[in-house]
Amino acid sequence: MAGLRAFTVVLLIFGGWYATASALTDLKSAIAARLLLMDDVARYKWNNAQPIVDPEREAALLERISGEAVALGVPQDYAERVVAAEIAASRTLQLELIAVWQRQQHPPFADVPDLTTVQRPAIDTATRQLLEELRGSLCALDCDDARAVLETAPPSLAHSPAAWALATAALWPVPPDICQNR
Repeated sequence: MAGLRAFTVVLLIFGGWYATASALTDLKSAIAARLLLMDDVARYKWNNAQPIVDPEREAALLERISGEAVALGVPQDYAERVVAAEIAASRTLQLELIAVWQRQQHPPFADVPDLTTVQRPAIDTATRQLLEELRGSLCALDCDDARAVLETAPPSLAHSPAAWALATAALWPVPPDICQNR
């Protein structure tokens, strides 16, 4: 009987660790998926000589996405901070790409998806997924090893450590007592 109790304790500890690691990995994947969409956004803006920075659109986006996060149960101030960071990271990634293309005097790109009908709906879908993963990982973000899991950009975004740092730094501090409310 003592062996069974010890085994149960080990399973509970491992299960808790696995759930935490899984939540953080899922959040990392969701952040990366959203940021990876910015390559085509930058290509579209490059081809069409559109500015990267659009303060009015960013403000409206911040309000809308923050509202979606709150509806999912993410505290208002935290939602606004994280969403603002995601927007800033997206902008940074696009600006970095445009700077490279300017130096290279890159010609327009072929086969770039339309910004309005293809890219923005894909970004909206990726953003909803990110918000769901954020809500599901709030307790995991409060764990000691959360920063270690999230601080390094995945290989697909290693070319933009600044954008990755912006996207993830705003995850801390986690709102106090958030896990007690779950």
